[in-house]
Amino acid sequence: MTTIKEIAKRANVSYSTVSRALNNKKGVRAEIRERVNKIANEINYFPHSSAKALVKKRVGVLGIIMTRTGEFAFQNPYYSQILMGISDVATNSGYHLMLSINEKKSYVDLFLRRMVDGILVIGNRLDDELLPDLAKKGVVAVVIPGLLEGAKIDIPSVNSENYQSVYRAVAYLLDLGHRKIAFILGMMNSKYSVERFQAYQAAFRDHGLSYDPRYIVESDFSKTDGFRMMGRLLDLQDRPSCVICINDSVTPGALKQINGRGLKIPEDISVVAIGSSEVLDLYEPALTTIKISVTEIGQTAAQMLIQLIEKGNCPEKHVVIPSEFIIRDSTRAWQYTRETRT
Repeated sequence: MTTIKEIAKRANVSYSTVSRALNNKKGVRAEIRERVNKIANEINYFPHSSAKALVKKRVGVLGIIMTRTGEFAFQNPYYSQILMGISDVATNSGYHLMLSINEKKSYVDLFLRRMVDGILVIGNRLDDELLPDLAKKGVVAVVIPGLLEGAKIDIPSVNSENYQSVYRAVAYLLDLGHRKIAFILGMMNSKYSVERFQAYQAAFRDHGLSYDPRYIVESDFSKTDGFRMMGRLLDLQDRPSCVICINDSVTPGALKQINGRGLKIPEDISVVAIGSSEVLDLYEPALTTIKISVTEIGQTAAQMLIQLIEKGNCPEKHVVIPSEFIIRDSTRAWQYTRETRT
């Protein structure tokens, strides 16, 4: 392995001068810095990461825990886009990533043994035993989406803006005359589902209306369950006039069920999609969408974690990334006096 000693010998300078030149420290003349870097490139010298870690008391690795199964996680655009955002920031900041799927305990051990500098938890559940363990053991961590307000533990988090965007969407549908508004949620141990359902309830309440609980169904966030739950809703004798789909995976399944029954969007049923995937923009008719900035969520979480690692704190402990409600062609006014297709 090439060492600083060999570079110093070739450049005819001291070891400390080589070290300062390679690390862009002050006190090295420009011509010497250039000579040292040229020699280092010629002999394929790379700094020893373990040695640098000893100096900085860091290993340059961020651990990522994805709390869902691998098959589900990598089929869901939400996870891939978050990872993209994390990777962008980590690479630009000189960190490597170590990914774990559902191996929660092992990552806490890695942190305690100083093999990762901090941990990002993606897709945590509200009842997840991992989070109290992280807090108890002092693990440097950032969680996506985090816990509900008033939780007993307080871990830095990044979340999408869930409440206001869903409230706007439901209020819009109510103003169009819809009353039978179905919502295919995810599991109710998810912060996403809880906050979005709270917004749904509030919009009805603020309009002086009551919602029908038959139109509220839980899914496992997958395309298959989107198809199955949409079928359950359409099998109701008094089927919904509109459906809101919780994410990028549920939406295609729901649309396949609707189309398979010969129903037209929005003439027979209006559709609102929540998600981030550009694939949602390709459907006809164009889908009314609550657009989530998922890549930005990943970027922000990585930035927060690196600040915690390097500075011991971050400016904001809980960050909410804005969402956008975009009205397109998949929703229309509903008149209950007219006949509907069966």
